[in-house]
Amino acid sequence: MLFFEIDFLLFISVFLTIYCFLRGTPRISFILLASYIFYGWWDYRFLALLLISTLVDYAVGLKLENEQQTQKRKMLLVASLCTNLGILFFFKYFNFFLDSFYYAFNVSSSDRYLLEIALPPGISFYTFQTLSYTIDVYQKRFPAEKSLLAFSTYVAFFPQLIAGPIERPGKLLPQIKKEVSFQWPNIYVGFRYFLCGCFKKMFIADNLAKVADKAFAAPDQTTSIGLLIGAYCFALQIYCDFSGYSDMARGLAKCIGINLSNNFNLPYLSASLGEFWRRWHITLSYWLRDYVYIPLGGSRSGITGHIRNLLITFTLSGLWHGADWNFVLWGILHAVWITFELIARQVTTFRLPKILSIFITLNIVVLLWVLFRADSVSTALIYYKNLIAPTTSYFVDGDLATLAMLAFYSSPLVLFSLWQYSSDTLTPDYKMNNYVHASALGVILFVMIFLGAENGQQFIYFQF
Repeated sequence: MLFFEIDFLLFISVFLTIYCFLRGTPRISFILLASYIFYGWWDYRFLALLLISTLVDYAVGLKLENEQQTQKRKMLLVASLCTNLGILFFFKYFNFFLDSFYYAFNVSSSDRYLLEIALPPGISFYTFQTLSYTIDVYQKRFPAEKSLLAFSTYVAFFPQLIAGPIERPGKLLPQIKKEVSFQWPNIYVGFRYFLCGCFKKMFIADNLAKVADKAFAAPDQTTSIGLLIGAYCFALQIYCDFSGYSDMARGLAKCIGINLSNNFNLPYLSASLGEFWRRWHITLSYWLRDYVYIPLGGSRSGITGHIRNLLITFTLSGLWHGADWNFVLWGILHAVWITFELIARQVTTFRLPKILSIFITLNIVVLLWVLFRADSVSTALIYYKNLIAPTTSYFVDGDLATLAMLAFYSSPLVLFSLWQYSSDTLTPDYKMNNYVHASALGVILFVMIFLGAENGQQFIYFQF
């Protein structure tokens, strides 16, 4: 079920109707049941994987709480890591590494054998979320959860199960267990956030996808300006698609009194690539910082060690996003540019004006998105080549139409973002009698219905 489909709207309506009458343990049980129904709707067979991760990490957490011997504690942590990462590796990366092995040893296509493996929805997200629990318990930053019901709900919480935010146990588990009364202000604020996310997804992202898909489908037959417009369209598409999902997830959670983490903070206004990653997919960035980058030594290992740690962290970030070499290279190039920024800050005191830094950073990000969007490294290289020296021409009259589409669908984003981020919209200060905000929501709903894309596309990050 996609958040904007009729099936889900019926699902959430029934869920909220029943939820408002529940308290205590029945309330948590109902959230868990709804989460399993939501996930099983995609493919009920994948529920087994979710249950395995849940039960293993719940048991490991209890053992870690009572175990004092360092060696046994390490073995318990390794058991959790091997179970979760083993499942993730098999379903997401097995064919990738097997195919890379075939290529490295020149195995002919006729002799290559790959498994028919379906990727479970959201496996990268809930794997990292449940791992953060066992690692935090191991490091004694969070006590083991005694209630299997509460822990299972933490792992499977349906608003953010498929595409995040990746929540830490210290933030989400206490909210799940806390008794929260059903409040209409929460419903209003949650609906506002949910509708904002729908607008980003259905009006901006899905319409810009038409331009981006056309450019990436035939980069050798598209003009240079057409490819540049296509790259910008995808940059805005992926931002509105992913941040739109995060907004919808936060809105759904707010309806039942739970506050999820903010996953985006106007990332395209970043003055450096390092700042971009503190504003883009924030929960993943901080997960990798806390559980990969800092344990490796972070910036404490000298300039060489710092660069090495950046390279490892961003390579893993690229691999997390997708099982293909273009994602790996995408991550590596981010590390290379951040390293360049790091060295530049150390060797000179000269600083570019902020507006120029933002412009340069934005265009670096847009160009790297080409590698992310292309179906292979070779396709990305063709895109880059024709962006500089096209095989057709630099500009044709048809490019004006695509430029007009980019301007039309992206122009509301500036004002929309200022309105959305002007204050913390997840506090109950927007009352039902606030006619200004209610009218704005009505306009958004009207525009989305009549000008939104005819057929909603699946969220981009569902493939990860």
